[in-house]
Amino acid sequence: MNENSVYIKTDAGEDAVTKRTIVQRNLRSVLIMIDGRTPVGNLAQQFGDPLIVEGLVGELEHRGLVRKLDAQSGDSEADRSELSSIMVDIEELVSQPITPVADDIRRAHDKSSAQDSPVIDEFAMALPELSAPTAAAAPAASASPGALSPEGEDVRGAIRRAMISSGGDAAQEARPAGPFRRIADLFAGRVGGAERRGAPGPLWKKILGGVAVLLSALIGVFFLYPYDRHLPQMEKLVSELLGQPVRIQSVSPSLFPQPSIALEGLSVGDGGQLDIAAVKLIPRISSLLGERTEMREVRVEGARLNVAFLPALSRQPDINWASRWVKVEKVTMVDSSLLLLGGALTGLSGDLDISDDGALTRLSLASPDGALKTDGVIESGVWRVSLTAFGWQTPGTPSMLFDVLEASGTLNSQRLQIDKLDIKLYDGYATGHIELDWADKTRFEGDVTATRLGLGSVVGVFAPKLLLTGDLSASLVLKGEGAQLADLQRSLSASGTVSIQRGQMERVDLVQAVRIPRPGGVRGGSTRFDQLDADIVADADGLMLENVKMESGLVGAIGKARLADGKIDGRFDVNLQGTATTVRAPVSIEGSYADPIVKLLR
Repeated sequence: MNENSVYIKTDAGEDAVTKRTIVQRNLRSVLIMIDGRTPVGNLAQQFGDPLIVEGLVGELEHRGLVRKLDAQSGDSEADRSELSSIMVDIEELVSQPITPVADDIRRAHDKSSAQDSPVIDEFAMALPELSAPTAAAAPAASASPGALSPEGEDVRGAIRRAMISSGGDAAQEARPAGPFRRIADLFAGRVGGAERRGAPGPLWKKILGGVAVLLSALIGVFFLYPYDRHLPQMEKLVSELLGQPVRIQSVSPSLFPQPSIALEGLSVGDGGQLDIAAVKLIPRISSLLGERTEMREVRVEGARLNVAFLPALSRQPDINWASRWVKVEKVTMVDSSLLLLGGALTGLSGDLDISDDGALTRLSLASPDGALKTDGVIESGVWRVSLTAFGWQTPGTPSMLFDVLEASGTLNSQRLQIDKLDIKLYDGYATGHIELDWADKTRFEGDVTATRLGLGSVVGVFAPKLLLTGDLSASLVLKGEGAQLADLQRSLSASGTVSIQRGQMERVDLVQAVRIPRPGGVRGGSTRFDQLDADIVADADGLMLENVKMESGLVGAIGKARLADGKIDGRFDVNLQGTATTVRAPVSIEGSYADPIVKLLR
């Protein structure tokens, strides 16, 4: 601002000098000093701060209370002067105890304005009807005439907004139109807090509607797309990735447990060594438009994997072009089975690892209750496998209960070898090693040493009606051959030695049969013994005990027996030692396990 500029009061400024409520004290002080002769620079010297004085003079000029002495008064200046004059009258009216109504404001305007102005008329017509104060507010207003009531403050605010609305029309016309107008108002501070917290405007409704339509379209495409037409390409890609022939029955979308594409009815290998009910592909969305698709998870459901097929799946190909297009980060298995010679470990779930070239490198599966867990990892082309079980019931019939089972060994394409086998069962222990070879024909070999097994529990598995108790120890050699598990079980044989300590045979009374023989034989009773040793041969046809030697104090017996098809057939020479004589007598044991008959042979 030029310090030589000279300002003079307008009519509104003259009124503001006489009425102290129009402007603030600092503005009124400067307004009083403006007389049409003193330059702005001299006013600044009196106040001591030129910047403050120039700002106050500019504010007075902006409000139409002063103008430059040499400035031309145009229509706009006259209108502004008239508006300022009306504001003076209105400010005076609203500051009084009785709230004026719109008609009083219009009459005040008519008295103070000698010249009609269309702008002023438009403003007067736009004034809102002002309500009178309530009875509770009237005493407060009369008690303090200089203070404005809340209604008065609202009225003054409404009047100011109405007066500056005509000056803000040009600014509103300059605002952007369309959906960006609300955003511009937000940044410019023209939208209050209540509006921000209000219901979404039409723009947001349109955005939400567009998102809903887009999602509906995507879901429709996801379910209606004809995936089956890509079956040949999928079979070729998976076959190249695994290095094995793969056949897929169908492809369909799936929502559970996550949105995915499901490959159904897969068969891997020439002889169906791996059959899968469904493989669900869950990709990373960000990789779908790239050159290489990344599978965040591949979920294998209902797989039946032949253990002998594991080495073939882990074979590293020379070149695997499919790995360029697909990368698998995680593979999980659900409700799957491990097969071996027709037998199966079912209901297993876990995860496995596949290298970038599509080779299987690690497998870890467990039963739902955690009773059985199997792990395998490939090292130097050979699988290191382990099996751990707690409270596990073996599959098949007869079925044994293992309290603890720990086994570890190696697996290749022709042989499974368990080098370490530790079992806790029936209150005793068993250790050994086994080997299963299927190179030419399937052969099973192994040896097991058992110590202090509960004989009653072991016999209860194989012959529930045979009542025989004691502590069993055995050293057995196992052999068998067969293409399938059933064939192997039929040919399986165990031979070795057994020893029973502190035993008892129920329903067999050797002493009674020798001392008090009966024509039809002796039923019932029991025979207790301290030690029983025998050579044993067990196969699918039954169990043969040779060179049986039983000792029990003054009673002894030697002989042999065969147990098969629920019947016992044995011949023993019984020795009874008395105080003076020793009695030797041959006896036979025949009949069913539930009701054997002991006869004295003559």
